[in-house]
Amino acid sequence: MNRNAETPHETLPPSGRWLLAVNALFAGASALSNTFLNIYLWKLVRGLEQIALYNFLIFLFTALGYVGAGWLAKRTDRLYTLRLGVSFLAVFYVLILVLGPRVAETYPWLGCLQGAGAGFYWLSMQVLVFEVTEPETRDSFNGVNGFLVAVASGAAPLLAGKLLTALPESGYRMLFMLSFAMFTASVLCTWRLEHRTSPPDYNLRLGFSPASHGPLWRRKLLVSFFLGFREGVLIFLPFLLVFLVTGNELTASRYLLMTSIASLVAYYIVKRFLTFDRRLLFVTVSGLMLAASVLLLLFQVNTFSLFVFGLLNSLFSPLLLIPYSCHSYDVMGRLPDAVHRKVEYLVVREVAINSGRCLSLGALIACELWLPDALSNRIAFLIVGLSPLFGLILFRRSSREFISTFLKTKC
Repeated sequence: MNRNAETPHETLPPSGRWLLAVNALFAGASALSNTFLNIYLWKLVRGLEQIALYNFLIFLFTALGYVGAGWLAKRTDRLYTLRLGVSFLAVFYVLILVLGPRVAETYPWLGCLQGAGAGFYWLSMQVLVFEVTEPETRDSFNGVNGFLVAVASGAAPLLAGKLLTALPESGYRMLFMLSFAMFTASVLCTWRLEHRTSPPDYNLRLGFSPASHGPLWRRKLLVSFFLGFREGVLIFLPFLLVFLVTGNELTASRYLLMTSIASLVAYYIVKRFLTFDRRLLFVTVSGLMLAASVLLLLFQVNTFSLFVFGLLNSLFSPLLLIPYSCHSYDVMGRLPDAVHRKVEYLVVREVAINSGRCLSLGALIACELWLPDALSNRIAFLIVGLSPLFGLILFRRSSREFISTFLKTKC
């Protein structure tokens, strides 16, 4: 494979380009309605604890969905789990449409369904990314994929905000219908991907403790846990707070547009400048900036502090996550029997990430129950804001060990 290729399109098979299309459609469908789903639920239940519980169940069942999808993918094909995942999410939005205000009574079950669908989808997507990329193209592919996702994730909420402002009564129903249509298009695109079977043996113990390089892999899992711990609260809470502070969906959508533009800049930087040798620098700088980004929220939570946090978070998160993701795939590729055990390795990694997310939301729920309202969010922000520093220390150690052990695999 040509190491000097400038874009993944020059080196990827056609299925790789279809994979980019599938994920862009999926991201657009998710951003179009899922972004405002927490606001929709807030209007029905009026409680942060309930919103946190809903997201906790999503992450819990995402982890369980990964485990179930891994078992099914090993016995059939990863494309079937991809289609099942998108289908689960399409059914989820149909139920939102059918239930209407009764969502307030059934949101725990809906969170379970959404989480399971996400687990099935992302297990297949990550297996496919592992298959269609190599160390030479992995950074570039993830940069292009992230750029497309950022475009979809930025345009969709802006459209959604205008729609909700223009049609306050029926806007949410229109959003969920459009999401259903885009999920359907995403499923149809999967028929352009190549089928491939794996040996049916499914052993998660080997996914956690491979026969060789186990300590290195477990350090990567611990990094995954700390990154997940940060994401659990910050995936939904800042955006929800923007709505609660401003009381306006259009302002919230502008917040998302701003953060999406920042993400586009970050993905351009990744695409243009990220190399194997610069991964550690990217992770170090972004980890420190992400830890610092929550400091403003510790003093006062208002529109200004939330927008500044959103800008910094969106700018530096890709600079952390893409080098981490690429490094994870590189380590996986060196583990024993990686071709046939990639499903187990991915399942175990994602269970670690979602365990961190669940623990993060558990900390938020505890803060909401036991601390005054003015203090609970600040404590939660402080706890999750420091987590990248622990992940950074572990990443630096595992990166150096990888280089010293597999120097010839340098990409």
